[in-house]
Parts: sequence; C-alpha cells; structure tokens
Amino acid sequence: MSLRAEMERLARIPLLPTKGGVALTLLGLGIFGAAQTTGAGWLMVLASVVVATLLVGAIVPAVGIRKVRIETAGPVDAVAGRVFDVTVRSTGPHLGVTLSLTSLDAALVSIGGPSAGKLKATASRRGVLTEIGAVINSSAPFDLFRAGRTLRIELPEPIFVAPLPTPMQLPGHVITGSAGDGLGSGGSGPGDVVRSLREYSTGDPLRMVHWRASAGSSELLVKELEPPERPHLALIVDVTGSGGDQVAERAAGLVQAARRTGLPITLSTFEGVGPVVGEVGSIREAGRRLAAAVPGEPPRGPFSPGAEVLVLSSETLQP
Repeated sequence: MSLRAEMERLARIPLLPTKGGVALTLLGLGIFGAAQTTGAGWLMVLASVVVATLLVGAIVPAVGIRKVRIETAGPVDAVAGRVFDVTVRSTGPHLGVTLSLTSLDAALVSIGGPSAGKLKATASRRGVLTEIGAVINSSAPFDLFRAGRTLRIELPEPIFVAPLPTPMQLPGHVITGSAGDGLGSGGSGPGDVVRSLREYSTGDPLRMVHWRASAGSSELLVKELEPPERPHLALIVDVTGSGGDQVAERAAGLVQAARRTGLPITLSTFEGVGPVVGEVGSIREAGRRLAAAVPGEPPRGPFSPGAEVLVLSSETLQP
C-alpha cells in the first residue's frame, strides 16, 4: 500500500485531543508567537519539538488501532440479563489500547499485546447474535490525542440469547388434559375407546370382558383399549408489538413449568425463516426458538390430537 493511501485511511480514523493535547497545543502556539516576535532561535527549536511531539502523539495511536485485529466467540446459548463469557482474541500492536463492547453490557478492558481471555458480559434482551459491536481506543504513547475505531466483529457461531423466564403456572386443565380453549380438543376419557377384542386370559379383570360379543362366541372375549391420550401443551407465541419480549418471557416460563411436570411441548413461532411449528424436547431448545422469534403471524397448527393450545401475544397481556 502506498504512503498516500495509508495516510488517507488514517485520516478516516476519528482523532480527538485530550486535555494534555489541548494544553500542549496552546503552549506550542505561545512559544511560536514569542519566537516570531523576538526572533530567538532557541524558541523556534522548542516550538519545533512541541510540534513533533504533537505529531507523534496523533499518528502513533491512529496507526496502532488501525492494525489491531479483534476476534470474539461466545457460548451457543445464553439468557437475557444473565452473565456469560465472551472469548476475546487480539493481534497486532496494542500500545495503550482499550476495548469496550457496544452490543453487550461488559466492562472496559485494556489489551496488552497479542492475547486471549474471557470477558464477562450480559445481553439486555433476547435475540440471535451473529456479530458483536465493539469500540477500540488508544491515546498512547503521550495521551495527547485519542484515536478510536468502531468494529462489527462476526461471530464464528451465533449466540442464541433466550428470554429470561417469567415464573408461570400451568392452568389446571392443561395438566389434566380435561378441556381445551377451543383451538385444541381435550380428547376422550382415559381408556374408554375399544381398539380390538381378544380371547380371555387368566388374570384379566372381569370388567374388561365384552359380554355382548362373548354371547355370540364360544370363548370369553375381553376388550383391548386405546391408551389414554397424554396431555400435550401447544404454545402459539406471537411476539408482534411492543410487548413482544414480555410475551417471549412468559412463554419461556410456561415451558419451564411444563417441563417440570413432564408435559410434551409444541412451540409455534414466526422466525427469520418463516412460520415454524414443532415439538421442543428441552428448555434449551425452546430458548433457541424463542430467541429466534420475530414479529409475524405464527402458524395455528398442526398440533397433536388432544393438545391443549395456549395463545400468547401482546393482546393476551392486556388485563
């Protein structure tokens, strides 16, 4: 790269004087004025020293942060408002360089030479992070001018920031599977649907004998029943509107409550890829789905037969 091109790139880096830089600039102007008035050679030499110092104080930090390279990586899963570790790797000159993350809440750190370490951070809200915003600054070596760069650092893997669950309790009919809300069917009573008939075996309870069918047969026939439908929770989560994050937090709370009782859960959301509906096997999987949810109309099925369907949206938050 030519010197001219490098100077043009350096000129695009914001450079602000510090209090020391302002004071030294004013001092240099005073010395130069005195030298012009008196014609004293030693004052011109001193003014030249001040100018050279100011130039070094401006160029060195700009060049330094221009060559710094930052890489970051985080966990695949995180929760909004909870601390997680972000791995930071840096290369290049690091004279007096500080790093702060702008898209996450984290402390300002100093980078001393090529290094790697972990930084404690929190995300203020749910979402899927594919990059991290950061700012690097340097005022070395004289703290006369401060140069800064804004970075967008691409993550090697996205971070799914799940919503912080709101403590929730499942409605009683969801746990028992006794009644739906009109979108799902409660299903039949346990063990009241006859699947087939078979010959009586020793130990079969008499209440299972199908007397009408046995009357026309030379053998006692007993009923084989369909297994009772297991309660199943289906959540339709619509994060459209100003209360979208609160909706996701309530959905996460219902998922936790359902997992504690062992209920299967189907989650219906609208995500970046479009409408998504499917069973989630763990709180972590549900957290990723809720992190990826965006405003849009979630699908109203298909759900398992007998599923108890709950709709969560900004409208359902209203008292």
